[in-house]
Amino acid sequence: MSSRIKRTFTAAALTLLAIAVFMTWWLFGPYQIRATSVFVEDGDPFHKVVRKLKDGDVVKSPWFFSKIGLLIGLDRHILAGRYDFDRKVSNFGIMRKLWRGDIVYATITVPEGYTLRQIGTLLDQQCGGKRDIFDSLVRDSQYLALLGVNTVSGEGYLFPETYRFPWGISVDKAIRMMVGQLFARVDSGMMARCDTLGYTLHDLLTMASIVEREGLHEDEFGLIASVYRNRYRIGMKLQADPTVIYGMGNLNRKLLTRDYQFPSEYNTYLHLGLPPTPICSPGMAAIEAALYPDSTNYLYFVADGSGRHVFNRTYQEHLSDIRQIRRNRK
Repeated sequence: MSSRIKRTFTAAALTLLAIAVFMTWWLFGPYQIRATSVFVEDGDPFHKVVRKLKDGDVVKSPWFFSKIGLLIGLDRHILAGRYDFDRKVSNFGIMRKLWRGDIVYATITVPEGYTLRQIGTLLDQQCGGKRDIFDSLVRDSQYLALLGVNTVSGEGYLFPETYRFPWGISVDKAIRMMVGQLFARVDSGMMARCDTLGYTLHDLLTMASIVEREGLHEDEFGLIASVYRNRYRIGMKLQADPTVIYGMGNLNRKLLTRDYQFPSEYNTYLHLGLPPTPICSPGMAAIEAALYPDSTNYLYFVADGSGRHVFNRTYQEHLSDIRQIRRNRK
């Protein structure tokens, strides 16, 4: 082998070695950053993701990072969501996090009886769902119709459950998941029972939402549902306090006598039949109680001050119970 070829070979080998050393250092060499989060949104192109990493001071050499990322196909594997980065990172660690879709998840529990307003606040505060978009979508009848919700409001259709959402989830996806959970739980047998009662799904959820907000103990749901079913069946006004409260913007105080005359389409003391929409998201216990109320002839009930209720058939008995409860409180 001639000396020229040896020199060329040696130079090439050293060059390759230098490149290998540089790439190893560049990929695995740790460096300090401030702990930060980077949000990748649906549809973000790879160059925008890299720019967000650069703006967050996570990536120090965006051009080279972008080229390597494209070379290994990283641009095709990035999941939308929030990526958290600690104070010590490496380019390899950043790429691996993006490749694996190592996003932050939030476990969100929507309690039974929550209203749209409360659910919107929960999503906004606990998983970064944008409240203004949520408020718009759940009152957009055209959008709701695409989800099978044929009404002017999504109230009552977002099923109360524990969900695991990616932090920063689009509210569209969150709403679809919650509505989908409702339709998964209300099966064909329940809908057949609705037909027997003369209810639509909307009627069922509305009745169940009143039961949900009226009762504190699930073992009373069947009795409460029987009262409202009996009133509904004979054409009596439902006279449900929670509907008045909802129509007044969900008061956080006790109702006053004058409140029962508040001019709201939700005021079931003024209007016959069910209110126009549910007043909260009912859970399965309330839905089942509305579907299968206890068999009673009760038309009245009153809170006894302990979180439970006293039920009876006549208005005279009802007034007598009220007087007795007031005496007991004194």
